[in-house]
Amino acid sequence: MNDTITHHLIRQLHRSPWRMTAVVTGGGSEALSQLLSVPGASDTVLEAIIPYSAASLEDFLHFKPTHYCSRATAQAMAMRSFFRARELQSRISPTDIDDMHLVGIGCSASLRSLRPKKGEHRVHIAVQTATTSSIASLVLTKDTRDRGREENVVAALLLNRLADATGISDRIPLDLLPGERVDETAAVAWPSWTELMLGQRYAACVPRALEENTTEDFRGVLFPGAFNPLHEGHIRMAEIAEKLTGHPVDFEISIENVDKPPLDFFSIQSRARQFDGPLRCWLTRAPTFLEKSKIFPEATFVVGADTIVRIAEPRYYDDSPQLRDAALEEFRQQNCRFLVFPRVVDEDFQAFEDLTLPPALANLCQPVPASEFRMDISSSEIRSGGK
Repeated sequence: MNDTITHHLIRQLHRSPWRMTAVVTGGGSEALSQLLSVPGASDTVLEAIIPYSAASLEDFLHFKPTHYCSRATAQAMAMRSFFRARELQSRISPTDIDDMHLVGIGCSASLRSLRPKKGEHRVHIAVQTATTSSIASLVLTKDTRDRGREENVVAALLLNRLADATGISDRIPLDLLPGERVDETAAVAWPSWTELMLGQRYAACVPRALEENTTEDFRGVLFPGAFNPLHEGHIRMAEIAEKLTGHPVDFEISIENVDKPPLDFFSIQSRARQFDGPLRCWLTRAPTFLEKSKIFPEATFVVGADTIVRIAEPRYYDDSPQLRDAALEEFRQQNCRFLVFPRVVDEDFQAFEDLTLPPALANLCQPVPASEFRMDISSSEIRSGGK
C-alpha cells in the first residue's frame, strides 16, 4: 500500500511546476532512488548529490561543520541546495526563471551501519524555498530496525517534507515505533526577505522589514557583523562610533558570508528580532566589504582590528594582491572609511598601532584608542557559555 501512495505522491510532484536540488549524506538516498524511478523525474530533479565523505560535504558547504549530522548542517545544506537550484535553472531557462517554484533539500542522517554507533540513530531534513525554511528531525529507536527499514522511514519522511513544501496533500505513512516523534518547525519569510534572497533588492531594513515593505535612508555609519548574538560589546561600539562620527549607527547582517554558511529564514528571524527600539539593522546579500561599499557608498564602516586585517588579506580577492589593491582603490573612490576598534584576538590584545596594513587601507582608517574601548567579549564565547 505504501508503494502505491509513494508512487502517486511522486507522480504529482513530477507533474507540478516545482524543480528541486537535493543533497543527502548517504542516509536518505532511498528517497532519491524512488524519485528517479518514477517516469517524469527529469521535469523535477535538477540535481541530486550524495556527499558521502566528510571532505565531500565540506566541499559542497564551503565550510567545515561543527557536527556533520545536525539541524544546523541540514539547514546549511538546504540553503546551498536552493542557491544551486537557482543557478541550474538560470542556465536551463535564462529568460524564464521561476524562482518561486524552486526547492532545496538537505538531509543529514546517522543510521545503522556495520559498526555500532555510540550516538543516536537520527535524521534531520531541511527544506528551503523562496518563502519558507523548514526542518524536521527524528530520533530512531536504536537497534530495533535493520538499515533497510531505517532508510525507508527516512525516505518517507523526506518525500512527505517535499510534499508539504510544494502543496501536495498526499502523505506516506511513517513506520514509527512507540515513543518516536517527528519534530517539525518552519519559518515563513517576510516579502522583503524573499526579494533579498532572490536578488530583487539589495538591502532590507529591520525592524521595518519585520513589519512591512518600507524605504529607509542609510544614515552614514554601518556596523557589519553576524550578531549571533548581539551583545553589550556591540552596543558600546555603536555608542562610541556615534559619538566620534556624529551620526547614528546602522547595523548590517549579510545573509551570505565568505567564511560561514548562508542564513536561512530561521536565522534571519532570530537575529532580526534583536534590533528593536532605536536600533536599526540592514539585511543584505553583500558578504564582502567591497559589495557593501557599492550598496552603501560614502559609508563609515565600524570594524574590529581582526576584521580590518582580513580586509587586507589577498585570500578574500581570489589570492590576488592586484585585485585587493583595486578593491582598496574602489573604497577610496567611494569615499568609504573604517572606524577601527581594538580587539582581543586569540588572547592577544590588538590595537590599530599593532597592525600591519597596506598604506592604501591604513589611510582610510580612523583608530579608536584602547582608552576609549576595551571589552573582552565575543559572540562565540557567549554561544559556548564562556561569558
